[in-house]
Amino acid sequence: MKGTQEMIVSNATEPRLFWSSQADRPIPRAIRLHGVRRLAPSLAIAAASPAVIFVDCENADAASELGRLRADTGPDGYLIPVLPELRPQDVISLVAHGANDAACHADLERPAPIIKRAKDQAQLMRLAREDGADLPRLLGFVDGMDSPVFLKDANGLYTGANHRFENFLGTGREGIQGKTVYDIAPSDLALTYHRADLELFARGGTQIYATGMRHATRGVRPVRLYKRTLHDPTGRIVGIVGTMHEIGDARGQRAVRAEFDALSRSGGLPVDSPLSTAPVTDPDRPLVSRIAAGEPSALARLYDLYRARLSRFVRRLSANDSLIEEIVNDTFLVVWNKAHEFRAECAVSTWLMAIAYRCALKALREQRHTLLEVELTHPDLVLEYWHDHETPDLLAKAFDLLSEDLRVATALAYLFGHSMEEIAQITGCPVTTVKARLHRARGKLRTRLAMLGEHGYA
Repeated sequence: MKGTQEMIVSNATEPRLFWSSQADRPIPRAIRLHGVRRLAPSLAIAAASPAVIFVDCENADAASELGRLRADTGPDGYLIPVLPELRPQDVISLVAHGANDAACHADLERPAPIIKRAKDQAQLMRLAREDGADLPRLLGFVDGMDSPVFLKDANGLYTGANHRFENFLGTGREGIQGKTVYDIAPSDLALTYHRADLELFARGGTQIYATGMRHATRGVRPVRLYKRTLHDPTGRIVGIVGTMHEIGDARGQRAVRAEFDALSRSGGLPVDSPLSTAPVTDPDRPLVSRIAAGEPSALARLYDLYRARLSRFVRRLSANDSLIEEIVNDTFLVVWNKAHEFRAECAVSTWLMAIAYRCALKALREQRHTLLEVELTHPDLVLEYWHDHETPDLLAKAFDLLSEDLRVATALAYLFGHSMEEIAQITGCPVTTVKARLHRARGKLRTRLAMLGEHGYA
């Protein structure tokens, strides 16, 4: 019917290939032979099967085109902007604006490799989306448990909890979902949980330890936590499932152990579920190898994995959002240009942090950017400084008042989980210096926390 939007729907799992050109340029012949069809303005893409879209950006603003198509396709559309030629800075900009890959006109003359890569990656995206449907089943499983149970993603955000856990904390699901441990627990307890999570993320498997947990009565109860990592098909840790019992409750301990063992064996999912408990290695090394071979899609994947983490790290050095974005993009530009030099002598995450640290120092020097730092020679200075910068977390306040070298060492150790040796690699200083900085930082944090607390900033 004229004037109605045609809907492209396919039940096939084979990714569909499209060409989008606001300038109405014809589909390049070589990709047309691979089944690429025009994505006309009158066509809408349904999510029944993956869509790969080559985006003509020759005389168009690539960021606007990517934004427009991303709004149409959602996160599952696989977007490949096409430019006459690709410079390294173009690749970084495109990836930062949501491209899944990038191509130049020469790439489309022999398009088989990029089309195969796009189909494979689009399939993986579809499988990941479908596998995610098992999460409600896992939540349904833990809802039936008699013990308090929680789920976290790989960024430490709570993705769910059963009613027992909600009742223990005295809050509804909306008070837990999407929150961090710092949102639901006092600073000292939150730091304990966070450090334990980092250790578990680093080695995988199961973790059991005793700590305190704030109860609905606002008192702190002694509990024993049981946690286990969840993994995707590549072996990457995608989250944590945990449960607990109050120490001294022998009956509760037996019940929790039995339920946790059952949860560890199956996760409430089929045995061959992607949420398995397989041991992991560094899954990012193949991405670096592919980047070294010139694959923008691998850079896009690494960018998605680490952009938020690098931004949080750089924010410890600067509060300037535009500068943070610039430093992160500079980091990935170095990765694109220097991936062939990576020798796998450290984890990819350590290598990225080291690059980000050097890029940050360079940017701060070039822009003569200085952080607001206050020497605590008198308590009134603390009160004046925090009058317009108040946050609910004393630990964050005290942390931000550390000098740059102490702040970086402490963030890398306690917020990002790096070892002494890794921090030495990142900052380019001896391990003994790292140890000394952490020792000084702990002393200063104790002093400054006490000083802030004495003046009612709890």
